[in-house]
Amino acid sequence: MAREELNFLEFLQGFRRGDLLNEADTQLSELITAVTETGGSGELVLKLPFKVNKAGQLECLPVVAAKKPRRPLGTGIFYATDDGKLTRRDPNQADWLEEQELSGRRARARADAAE
Repeated sequence: MAREELNFLEFLQGFRRGDLLNEADTQLSELITAVTETGGSGELVLKLPFKVNKAGQLECLPVVAAKKPRRPLGTGIFYATDDGKLTRRDPNQADWLEEQELSGRRARARADAAE
């Protein structure tokens, strides 16, 4: 007579004709790729919640979730304008082109005044 009880491994292998293992395998591959690409850490979580339904049967709706590391985007440096907008230029520092133009104008004004 065939044994009808399932051990843990048989339960996982047979769940929805292997769909649970296929999903876990896919998530594991994605996790390992993300870990090796970023050098970060991650984890694979398998949850097997059970409950008794109205007919007295056990139901299980597994959840496979991978917590993958993310590649940081890096820091951006910005300044705030008086009207609450963002800018890359420091509003408290004069632009070097503007300074050159002002210096040129001053030099021309002095030259004109000396004539």
